[in-house]
Amino acid sequence: MSDSMIEKVQGLLNTVSEDVNRLYDEALKNNETFLEALDDVAAHVFGLESVVAAIAKKYPIDADEAKAWLKANMDPDGQGTEKAEAVVDSLLGN
Repeated sequence: MSDSMIEKVQGLLNTVSEDVNRLYDEALKNNETFLEALDDVAAHVFGLESVVAAIAKKYPIDADEAKAWLKANMDPDGQGTEKAEAVVDSLLGN
């Protein structure tokens, strides 16, 4: 292989390396942004759960009615219903 071809290959490899590094840096930034947003969502969920738990202590809530509402309003296939029902039990102290 001639020197000029080796130089071209080296230049292309350098370009690819720079592109991979740039993609990696962008992925790290995007991951950090996603984790910050997820942390915000978690804070809102926990805040809402604390309010609902306080209300449930003052005003009794029928867990079966809440679970029936979930079944009627969630995915018809029932995907995730079990998790939501566990949250109902947790909030109502069951």
